[in-house]
Amino acid sequence: MVHPADSPVAGPGDADDGILTAYLDGELTAGERVTLEARLLAEPALKVRLDQLGRGGRAFGPAYAALISVAPEERLTAMLAGLVAKHAESAERRSRSPWRALTALAAALVIFMAGGLAGTLLPLITHKTPEQPGWRQVVAEYQALTTTETLAVIPDNSATIGQELSTIGGKLLLDLSVDKLALPDAALKRAQLYEFRGKPLAQVAYLSRDSGPIALCIIANGRPDEKPAFETREGFNIVFWSEEGRGYMLIGKAPRAELEAYAGTLEPRV
Repeated sequence: MVHPADSPVAGPGDADDGILTAYLDGELTAGERVTLEARLLAEPALKVRLDQLGRGGRAFGPAYAALISVAPEERLTAMLAGLVAKHAESAERRSRSPWRALTALAAALVIFMAGGLAGTLLPLITHKTPEQPGWRQVVAEYQALTTTETLAVIPDNSATIGQELSTIGGKLLLDLSVDKLALPDAALKRAQLYEFRGKPLAQVAYLSRDSGPIALCIIANGRPDEKPAFETREGFNIVFWSEEGRGYMLIGKAPRAELEAYAGTLEPRV
């Protein structure tokens, strides 16, 4: 403990209060205690003051003054300023954090909306429209609706089929007949006329004993000639080719070799 005075000082005052307080706290040296106790016997006022301090009337002013006189004031002031600044920064960060979150959310929404708008407007700006499925894809999707039972209930009637083929041939400018379209091991069941994007599309349905439904489709699409090629769509095997401005395709679950053989039979006839 830092004492306000190194030795007892005569006369009443703050210095005596400091010594008396040290005495009450048991912090005086043996020599200081002897000197002070001699004064207490000789100075009644000093004894009265000691009694007052002992009952709680201690003078803390001198003690605090002594502590302040030796305290590192500059370092403590800097520490206090740092704490104040840190608290202010933390409070500002907490007050800004909701706005930061809202700002990030708004930015994300702007980017999302801009991306969607770009996806919508880009085809218009570049004069392009989303790619639409071609006729072979549409036929493949329709073929998935046809089952063996769909065709099995249709009676074999060459006269009816002949009339249907004549109507279709007129639209496609082709000479179509039962004889030209007959296939081995596949019964000719029906011929129907559709339209695909303003172009006539014919479908001739067969029912194979081993492979189920097979269809020959013809569209007047004005495409250049192409040799027969093979592909699969929607789980179906397809052989397709183009000739004299018309597209042809054979589609079914039949093996590729079987379809290619059928295509080889039909191509020169139609």
